[in-house]
Amino acid sequence: MAGALNTTGRERTMKIPTLKVSRNVLSLLTAAFLFVRPAFCALLPSGGGYQIASSVIDNGGGAKLSGGEYALKGSIGQNDLPPGPSRSNGGDYSKRKGFYDPPHFTYQSGLATTLVMGTGDVQLFFPANSVNKEVFDITLNKNPLYQPISIDPSKITDASQKMLDNEGGWAQLLPSNMSEMAIFDEQSYFTDTLANKGTMSMRYKDDNDDGILDDSDPSVRVDTLNTWLLDESVNSWVMVPGLGVDKESKTLTAYFGLAGVYALIGTLDTTVTNVKAYPVPFRPNGPQAGLLKGQTGTEAKGIIFESLPQTGRIEIYTLDGRLVRKLATPTSGPAVMSWNVKTASGEKVASGVYIWRVISGANVKTGKLMVIW
Repeated sequence: MAGALNTTGRERTMKIPTLKVSRNVLSLLTAAFLFVRPAFCALLPSGGGYQIASSVIDNGGGAKLSGGEYALKGSIGQNDLPPGPSRSNGGDYSKRKGFYDPPHFTYQSGLATTLVMGTGDVQLFFPANSVNKEVFDITLNKNPLYQPISIDPSKITDASQKMLDNEGGWAQLLPSNMSEMAIFDEQSYFTDTLANKGTMSMRYKDDNDDGILDDSDPSVRVDTLNTWLLDESVNSWVMVPGLGVDKESKTLTAYFGLAGVYALIGTLDTTVTNVKAYPVPFRPNGPQAGLLKGQTGTEAKGIIFESLPQTGRIEIYTLDGRLVRKLATPTSGPAVMSWNVKTASGEKVASGVYIWRVISGANVKTGKLMVIW
């Protein structure tokens, strides 16, 4: 199709042919008319094919965009409307005979679909021919609990309470870790399973890089996060098969096959697989004493246990099976603690070899220590 831009009120128009592209990304069509409104360049978000559905016949916008029917399927002109009490100004918006909030992006079924929120909080991809609509829109909503698109917020509340009842406070749902995704056209929502599975990446918050989800209480370790999809039929969260965590970008990627409400939810960490204790040997008065790699430790620091579970205990035994010390693992903060190499009564343990055991629920791991004074 062709679009028309008005460069001098209602007098002259310039015809612009639609460009064919190989993927559903923002069309290069915009480059053809950036000289008309250079400021538009800064307004384009990533994602969303651009096309003009009818001529834009006005003199540059205004409160009512007077001068003709305004119908953009893209993001050009998203700042033409002034801010209002119920309207954001300058966001990632799509317009089709009106002003859509939250943003909608238009795609074609025959092309692969890629959508990245302007904030980078959510990235969505699925292959061509995944949706049985020739042309469809996608919208991502980061606030489904209080400003839903189509979901009943009580379903989210009910499902989240079930998680808390079963898993405890570590399964808390933080609003920043939730997103509602809808696929639709002008006739209906698309609620079927995609013909071809895609992927969805969601960003979590750990600004201080301590491995703990920001604002979580009790502390939720990012290693326990999984992607969950709301099953609206039973008001429950269902875990989605994951593809891994990228701690550098702080994103969690999972398979995507159905529109709906997605969330990142953690659990109590009972994993003992990666627990380790060091230094071995512990020789705080030897020639290699110190805290650097390869050194044998200090009395002040003691023996360090790391990658500990959030619940459980450490038990230390002599080789003949006598219990020397029992320590509770930390329930909050980093998964690290130290043993002062003393008994419960405060006496230094004797030089020798010891067995340590970490227990968390049904999970158990053992290892050896050597103490040389």
